[in-house]
Amino acid sequence: MTLFFKKVEHLFTKLLEFIITASLSITVLLTLLQVIYRYILQQPLPWSQEALMISFVYSVLFGAAIAIKNNEHLTVDLFENLSKPLTLFLDFLQFLVVGMVIIVLMYYGYILVMENLQSGQTFASLPIKKAYVYLAIPISAFFMLFFHIKKVFS
Repeated sequence: MTLFFKKVEHLFTKLLEFIITASLSITVLLTLLQVIYRYILQQPLPWSQEALMISFVYSVLFGAAIAIKNNEHLTVDLFENLSKPLTLFLDFLQFLVVGMVIIVLMYYGYILVMENLQSGQTFASLPIKKAYVYLAIPISAFFMLFFHIKKVFS
């Protein structure tokens, strides 16, 4: 079972790293194009701002999943020198709270996606449904939950 988790974790990590790299590359490229078109060619790209927002949202949300995997989120080291039982309790409490937040994010993200798919709402400049951007919320929450639960087994 541990070998299975390691293979799935490796696959998820590579997939997330690819998505983050692609999203950040698109963000940098679109920002450069936006500057060139706006200030050099004097013809701003009307769709670039929304495309930048989409790529940035995907890079941030999927980057948060990688941060959970690598335990790189901000921490408070105020309670480092406490007794072992109290430290274990606080670690358990932290695990529960973070897990509940991730589950809430997944649940309400799913509801947001479904409501936006039904409404058919699109962006002003791009023919893309907003639901596809919101889809990053429950998907990234799924990856966060996987990596968060994986901590128990490691």
